[in-house]
Amino acid sequence: MQKKLWVLVFSVMLVCLSGSMVYAKPRVCKIGHVNSAASLFQFQAIEFKKIIEAKMPDMTVELYPAGQIGGSLALMQGLQLNTVQIYPDFTYIWESYVPEFKALAVHYLFKTVEDFEQFCTTPLFEEINQKLVKKAGVRIIGNVDAGGTFQFLSNKPIHNMDDVKGMRNRCAQFAPLLNSWRAYGASPTPLDWGEVYTSLATGLIEGLDNPVMDIYDENFYEVIKYMNMTNNLQVLISYNTSEAFWKTLSSDEKAIFKEAVEMANQKTKAEVKQRFKKIVEDMKSNGVQFINTDTTEFRKAIPANIEKILDGDKDAISFYKRIKADGF
Repeated sequence: MQKKLWVLVFSVMLVCLSGSMVYAKPRVCKIGHVNSAASLFQFQAIEFKKIIEAKMPDMTVELYPAGQIGGSLALMQGLQLNTVQIYPDFTYIWESYVPEFKALAVHYLFKTVEDFEQFCTTPLFEEINQKLVKKAGVRIIGNVDAGGTFQFLSNKPIHNMDDVKGMRNRCAQFAPLLNSWRAYGASPTPLDWGEVYTSLATGLIEGLDNPVMDIYDENFYEVIKYMNMTNNLQVLISYNTSEAFWKTLSSDEKAIFKEAVEMANQKTKAEVKQRFKKIVEDMKSNGVQFINTDTTEFRKAIPANIEKILDGDKDAISFYKRIKADGF
């Protein structure tokens, strides 16, 4: 009788185990971004995916480049709804939720990308990251440097600030970016990323600023031929993560995710270093002229107009000044 009872118990356990194996669903982490499949956004997302899936076999990372599951606004909302788990983009995109992020879109805030990376390890950065968690349900879990210094591609050479006066240049729809260009006398125009190539080709816009690698990967250099080394903005690609998704991970899994971002960062830096010289040579062979722009007056225009650049937002202005007071 006892033997039959043990057989019955063991049989039930097998049924339960097999049932759990049949019905257990693999976990999914969707990463969406608006840049092309040839971009460094996609390169580092692929590196991130490799690491997560190697260390967490039950986690599938799905990649959706080129706005396949929505543009910037849709992806930001997707994080809040947890329909998208990670949306890599420039750090300043959260300025409408946390005003202090506006300061990170001000031109010439940092001297180098390395300075920006150092800033992201400070209590000052963590302060606004925690505000982002509370106000938007989104957390930045790490950053990637994808050659993140903005230069200015235009249809004429820019030797100094006088040369941009009145220019119609593409700019993302963020007040500090637009207002920084206005402080130089330019006429910046908000334009979706997918419209840039055609707008440059038709003359609707006369230039845009972005990292050289992005400009190359999107083939913008095919239609206008002056790469002006303005060094006007330092950016990082932040791994913006749904807080609802983040809470489902164990402490060890969270550590793996953060490690994956940092490893993707190192891989991307190496890729930029390896590719950059060849890219510059290829652009030059296609008729692009590189101009060493005198940025002296550009740099002076920013602090002289900081209240206008930040639309009088007291929180953003205060945060900008705190960053500068910390020696950045």
